[in-house]
Amino acid sequence: MRPLDRRQVLQMLAVTSVLPLVPPAFAALRGRHELVLVEKEAPGISFYQLPEGRPLAHLPLPTQPHEIVADPQGRFAYVAIYGVEKWAAPGEGGHQVFAIDLNSRSIVHSLDLTPYHRLHGIRMDAAGRLYVLSETDSVMIRFDNPASDPDPSQIVSAGGTRSHYFVLRRDGRRAYVSDTLSGMVIMLDPHDPTFTPVKRLLGHAPEGSCLSPDEQTFYVIDRYQGVLHALDASTLNPVRQVNLRGEAVRVVALPDGRLVVANQADKSLSLLHADSLAEQKHLPLEAAPPGLNPAPGGKQIYVSLESNKVVCVDIAKWAITSEFVSGKAPDSAVFIDLS
Repeated sequence: MRPLDRRQVLQMLAVTSVLPLVPPAFAALRGRHELVLVEKEAPGISFYQLPEGRPLAHLPLPTQPHEIVADPQGRFAYVAIYGVEKWAAPGEGGHQVFAIDLNSRSIVHSLDLTPYHRLHGIRMDAAGRLYVLSETDSVMIRFDNPASDPDPSQIVSAGGTRSHYFVLRRDGRRAYVSDTLSGMVIMLDPHDPTFTPVKRLLGHAPEGSCLSPDEQTFYVIDRYQGVLHALDASTLNPVRQVNLRGEAVRVVALPDGRLVVANQADKSLSLLHADSLAEQKHLPLEAAPPGLNPAPGGKQIYVSLESNKVVCVDIAKWAITSEFVSGKAPDSAVFIDLS
């Protein structure tokens, strides 16, 4: 692990010089939760105490860490390394997944996925199995015991072109891949290579996606067309679609079935009705939001901004109730419950 350089130290000092907004409604969270945030261009992950966003630790990582997941016990988190600055950049990209001990805030080991590279999507199921998607090779790599096993338990082909993002059913038996260059979404069984992946041509560039709370509906955004598609999660048959506010990059489902969409072009959030997908509320932001991270319980969502900030949005109030400065290019995050 590389030591912090002068730039990284100055970034962390800059964070501590900012007085964040800490509303009384969040007093119960003080000292009980931490946000573990991927900062893609730092590059690394940082730990922040909630609700005020006080920086606690920073772990440098190789070029372009992207997605992060935590195991069901909250003991370890796993970060996939993309390895190049942009998808069209030359080079083979990253081949490692780093395991983070959330108690000691340290890197404990790494998983080497060579010859598979440009690792982006990463998820865990309810049993604690780890799933990693290689964008360039369009394969799903599974570790049944990621804390101890050095080698994958199984590798299953998705059969795509640029398999960038995916979501996973809680039991791990279905994964839904956004294949951005082909315009397809792909449903596969990460435990059965004989299962024929179900493919549907969606549009120009499917990317951000989520499952409904009951896992019956798969939602996916055609990013540059600004269209949200609702598909039957068992067949990928279309259910409905709705136009968004232009380019949109992420969508998450709240426990009550409503959806929050991160609008890239409009620099805002949209709150959508669970059934009709009609926009119920709209919230302008100071910068585009690449990351949506719902807090445990679904009452708040921590939104990463391209202005190198994280804002906390109270869903019931539909308002920003706190904010703090982050490292460069914040994105996905996990939460640690210290109660």
